[in-house]
Order: sequence, then C-alpha cells, then structure tokens
Amino acid sequence: MADLDTIKKDTRFLKWINFIFKWECVYDKKGNVIFEDDKDDPGGVTKYGIDQRSHPKLDIKNLTKDQALQIYYDTYWLGVKADKLPKGVGEVIANIGVNTGKGNASHWLQNAIKVTSDGIIGPKTLKVANETPTKETIERLLTHLEGFYKSIATGKKAKFLKGWLNRTNSLREFVKTL
Repeated sequence: MADLDTIKKDTRFLKWINFIFKWECVYDKKGNVIFEDDKDDPGGVTKYGIDQRSHPKLDIKNLTKDQALQIYYDTYWLGVKADKLPKGVGEVIANIGVNTGKGNASHWLQNAIKVTSDGIIGPKTLKVANETPTKETIERLLTHLEGFYKSIATGKKAKFLKGWLNRTNSLREFVKTL
C-alpha cells in the first residue's frame, strides 16, 4: 500500500485521477463531493466513484478524498500496472479497470496488443505493450469499451449509455493531451 505522500507526488496518476473524478463525483451546491445511491446502479451507494458492492467493508457515505485516492492508486492504478504502460494506454486501462473490472482491463489489453490473453499483466504483456504503437492500442481499447457499454445497456442500465459513451469520448480526448 503506497503512502499518501507518494500518491500525491505521482503527477501522471494525479492527471488521471482528476479525469476520473470529473466523471465519478457528484457535488452538492457548495461544491462538496457527496454520495449517491441510484436504485438502477448495481454498485449501490457510491462516492468518488467507489461503490459499496466492490468495497463492502467501507463506510462509503463518509469516504474521504484521501481514502478514495488510496483506493484508486493501489487497487486500480497499480493494480493494472498503469504506471508501467505507455502514457495513454495506462490511463485507458486503469479507466477500464474502474468501470468494468481489472480482469477485463487485463484481457482487453492483451487482446489489443495480440498476446495470449491470460488476464495477467506480466513482463511479456508489458514488453509488447511498450513496443506496440500507442495510438493503435488506445483506439482498439476504446472501441472495445464502447462495444461493451452498448452490449450491457439494456433494461435499467440503458439510461447510463449516453454518459458512458460521453466519458469514453472524453477519455479519447484526454489521452491525446498526455
């Protein structure tokens, strides 16, 4: 578990987390981050994009920004080795990990760079990912993500599709700035 000082000095992570918070946070009229509890969101109570279903032992309603930073850094950023992937690719993979799960992120990366898909981002995956043209990898990943969102946007989840696609397009633009 990384200490908070280390996290707050990781400029690449901080740029990414600002993008994530733009899409994941809900604010009150005073600009404070508040929790949400959308009956159609299977994650349940959510704050800073951290949901109760994925973190059943956490007090989500009282989650602090520092706690959220710690979770995103350890679980998602380092959890999918975003820090070891090319700029842009790491940010997309970490976003996929947040929204669809780290397993999907690993498999989708391996499929995008055409290595055996075992769900483990190990030395071989990292080597090939760092040798594969970044723009191509990013576009393959984002196209797959859009298709995934369209495939799950049924029933009560259909109302989330426009937001998911807007976020994906925003991510596409964000990684161009890195």
